[in-house]
Amino acid sequence: MGQNRWALTATATSAAAAGSYSLDVRRLAQNHKMGSDPFASGTTFGGTAGDSLTLTVNGNSSTIDLSTAKDLAGVRDAVNAAVDNPGVTATIVNDGTNEHLVLTSNESGYDQRVQLAYGGTITSTTYNFATSNQDSSGATLVDLTQLDAAFSVDGIAITAASNQASGVVDGLTFNLKGVGTSTLTVARDMESIQASAQEFVDAYNAVLQKVDELKSGNIGNDSTLRGIVSQFRSVLNTPASGLTGSFSSLSELGITTNRDSGELELDTANFSNALDTDFSAVSDVFTDATSGYATRFINVTDGMLATDGLLDARVDTLNTRVRRYQDQQSSMEANLLLKEKALRAKYAALDSLIGSLNSTSAFLTANLLKQG
Repeated sequence: MGQNRWALTATATSAAAAGSYSLDVRRLAQNHKMGSDPFASGTTFGGTAGDSLTLTVNGNSSTIDLSTAKDLAGVRDAVNAAVDNPGVTATIVNDGTNEHLVLTSNESGYDQRVQLAYGGTITSTTYNFATSNQDSSGATLVDLTQLDAAFSVDGIAITAASNQASGVVDGLTFNLKGVGTSTLTVARDMESIQASAQEFVDAYNAVLQKVDELKSGNIGNDSTLRGIVSQFRSVLNTPASGLTGSFSSLSELGITTNRDSGELELDTANFSNALDTDFSAVSDVFTDATSGYATRFINVTDGMLATDGLLDARVDTLNTRVRRYQDQQSSMEANLLLKEKALRAKYAALDSLIGSLNSTSAFLTANLLKQG
């Protein structure tokens, strides 16, 4: 069997160990297919009480009632619409003269093969279903166990129901593409890992920079800003506990705090050396489900952003204060309107008094001049 660079691809998680694997894909998994004999369009089947066709896949069954006669299209529609359909899709293939009813399992592998049973006057010869899957040589598949994929890893034979095989090698999922041999090399993408570490550092620094920006604004004296920084620094200053690897703190990985700015800095050389020394330990420092730095930062930020969390509570407090100030403003404006109204009334009365006094003054002046 020749070398085939397209025999498979693979995806890996952090659990995958670096190494090289020899793979030989001998057979791909197939979805079981069964085709009926050819029938003229409109030919009906059944019509007698008890007539039925039962489809079973991996222990789950659905029975199609044929007590009312159905043509191939009717059987197809009944299979596809069945609420208890066990995982079978029915289609009709027209060969130009006649129709064939084809039943296809929705999932690949031997355990997902379609099994048929009949009731009433419907028997195995009514439709004469037969497997239409073929092996690599083009011969009709006789042994249905060959619906499973067959391949080997470093000479160890493996079968799988799906062409996406996981659990064979820790941290790897094989995606079988074709028959052939391949050599799979698993190596760590150090550049991407280092880029992720830099993104972690940049994200932390972005929070500090945003806090500094807000401190220069209207909420500069708000204690919430100090609380955010305090919680983040508490996470940074607490090493990951309970780890069994070589590292437990960010500083051991080359991530340190700048004394002047408080921001994080990444020493790429030290980080790379840590990866070479104990890769799993570096991963655990960030991702351990209990004490990893990333885990704890997520917990802290979730607490801040959650409903009734730190930020939500603070926004509610500030909104309450704003509403109180708005109420006070409205009350003050109402009082000012009343005060203005009272003053205007006093000014109007004073204006009237001054007018009356002016009239009296003019009268007295005129009479005094006559007497003089």
